[in-house]
Amino acid sequence: MNANTLGKWMFAMGMAALAGVGPIGCDSGTGDDSELDNYFVNHPYVSDPRDGASGGVSITPNSAVVNTVNGLAVFTFNGGTAPYTWDVADSSKGTISESGAQGVYTAKVVGNNDVIAYDREGHAAIAKITGSSSDLAISASLSSLATNGSMAIIKATGGVAPYIWSVSNPLKGELDTTTGSSVVYSRKLPGDNSVTVKDNIGMTAKMVISQP
Repeated sequence: MNANTLGKWMFAMGMAALAGVGPIGCDSGTGDDSELDNYFVNHPYVSDPRDGASGGVSITPNSAVVNTVNGLAVFTFNGGTAPYTWDVADSSKGTISESGAQGVYTAKVVGNNDVIAYDREGHAAIAKITGSSSDLAISASLSSLATNGSMAIIKATGGVAPYIWSVSNPLKGELDTTTGSSVVYSRKLPGDNSVTVKDNIGMTAKMVISQP
């Protein structure tokens, strides 16, 4: 084999070797990378299924949508060897209670999270929690009140219940309550006033009541 032929052969072999190299530690898209990474670093005895070390276990369903505070999602762990352990990647967003092969997730806030369950041997599976809320909005049956004592029903939509209501100037108008998805506003004195609603995750919406 001459030098030119040998060089071509070595180049071809090198390219073939590179073609067989795949991504290392790739994410399967099961959840928030940083939270899951931290979880498995802090639990080195639990296998990370994103690395392919699933041990034949799984969680059903593999994802759930929870769009309300205190909303629930029920999961089942399949395969493996009892006893089973249930956990979450971010405990500030939700908790999970366990009963053998079943786990019940409860949302503390509306947002994305990951549920992790593993068996006695440390074989783990991941399920994804997704949650989103629509923008908080406010509307009134009447946006202008011409006389003292006249009233308007003001409603909140979107956001995350429960809601807290407030009025900017209590001397000009008052609310019948400060909670609930709707309130009754009553005019007391002339002069524009504003009503604000705040939801459970801190979003606010405001509207002006015209009081000529």
